[in-house]
Amino acid sequence: MAEFEPVLLRRIAKPNSASLETYRADGGYRALEKALTTMTPEDVAKDVKDSNLRGRGGAGFPCGVKWSFLPKNHPGPIYLCINADESEPGTFNNRILMELDPHQVLEGIILACYATKASVAYVYTRVEYGDAIRIFQKAIDEAYAAGLLGRNIMGKDFHLDCYMHRGAGRTFAARRLA
Repeated sequence: MAEFEPVLLRRIAKPNSASLETYRADGGYRALEKALTTMTPEDVAKDVKDSNLRGRGGAGFPCGVKWSFLPKNHPGPIYLCINADESEPGTFNNRILMELDPHQVLEGIILACYATKASVAYVYTRVEYGDAIRIFQKAIDEAYAAGLLGRNIMGKDFHLDCYMHRGAGRTFAARRLA
């Protein structure tokens, strides 16, 4: 079997991998700090587009291309909606990251909001993912307490609020309608 180095899941086996302290010890939020101190939102969007970073859903659409569809100089507000519902076959990756490396996901959300000038992010997930919801909400709370969410993130003129939203429960709703 070929050797490979895990990238996205490299931290999930670490003790206390979901905590802000552990994430920061591994270099977490350094990309955000670099973006906020040395880059404009347009620079970040260009880097993402140039990297050909793709979404993790079924279509794998390039993120930077998607961001370029936003109207220029939109007066706002701009919202980022994160679909962590995982209703497509083959896309079961969000729950693992939300439970075992939530700050990696959250840093990506914050960077995406900075690049797109969004001021509010909504993370939608299925109600059946109780552990993921609880752990990710704790990560959001830690980020607020550390000044990584809210007003003047890292002392910069960048403001972002992030909210979890639970779905109604597809399986339960489908049974009720049957």
